[in-house]
Amino acid sequence: MTEQQLNELSIFALRELARRTGVYAPTSKKKGELIREIIDISEGKKQPHIAKTKQGRPPKDIGYSFADILMPKSYMNFAQETKTYTFNQKNSDDLSDDIKTISGYVELLNNNTAFLWNRRDENYSKYFISENLVEKYGIKTGDKLLVEVSSAENQMIVKSVFNINDIPIMKYNRVRKNYYEVEHVEPKHSLIFDQEKYNIFDIKLGESVYLYGSDNKENTEIIIDLINSSQIQKKIYINVSIAEKNKYFLKKLKNAELFISSITAEMDSAKRLIVIAIERAKHLFEQGENVLIAVDDVLSLSGIDSTDLVLTKNLLSLTKCGRNAGTISLFAIMPADRNIRFFEKLVDKRIKIENDKLILL
Repeated sequence: MTEQQLNELSIFALRELARRTGVYAPTSKKKGELIREIIDISEGKKQPHIAKTKQGRPPKDIGYSFADILMPKSYMNFAQETKTYTFNQKNSDDLSDDIKTISGYVELLNNNTAFLWNRRDENYSKYFISENLVEKYGIKTGDKLLVEVSSAENQMIVKSVFNINDIPIMKYNRVRKNYYEVEHVEPKHSLIFDQEKYNIFDIKLGESVYLYGSDNKENTEIIIDLINSSQIQKKIYINVSIAEKNKYFLKKLKNAELFISSITAEMDSAKRLIVIAIERAKHLFEQGENVLIAVDDVLSLSGIDSTDLVLTKNLLSLTKCGRNAGTISLFAIMPADRNIRFFEKLVDKRIKIENDKLILL
């Protein structure tokens, strides 16, 4: 990690990194001192401090990558945490200048601390979540939290958790179902739309539907109309190629959780965004919810993915109809002239978009 990357961390995350790196008494040092000592130890200019007692938490070993410490647990090969995630959340309810009640999505880091990402107007803030809170509630990447944050040493940190995934904390049970352990059964129940023109396709809950169209604007309008018309309550819209001229489309979305990034955003930030969206969908499924994911579009998604398309694979293979659990259905816009054929085996229905009409293929 560079000095600039370290400087972007909160003082709490920096202290945790310093403690595990081998910096002596990190809580007594200022931010600049911590950064300098972390770099010196990483470059071998200074030996790490090893505590002689059980106090403190010295590193178990030396020589690991600092970036690995702060990586999301699910995708450790991604780059250092960045600032370009976008979520559709309610604005913060200010209680005072130093205490606020906010909602956001969790990004769990490899050192078992986390960040909560919150949208306020057009800006996005991150709030440090301590290891104690993460362990106390079993917080995971993709969890949606309502929390109280407060200022400490000029940094905003999560102080209290009020609910997790819309469940009040007093009723919350940290023992959860596991997406991968829920048995998949053949989809039988239909996804119902307000507009009858979509019901004729008889799309089942837990199916994957690919949409093929040559007009990007028309593709976006159709997929937004589809999810708005769907009677499913939990909807996730994913778009990693938002341009300024296309932002007005987002205002048309109704009751959907938005996971979007600008077309000019760094690829690593967009990858982190997809990780959080994938985990969010799994947690809703585990709660017994019917979830609808809209991917706009797969070509853009694969463009920011690694060479083995690990994120695209994970996202497009999420569809599931669980026994005694929820369902995940998916709509994905595929390129009309250059299909990503590897994913064709996952599709249940193919629909062509042509002149504002949908044609079942």
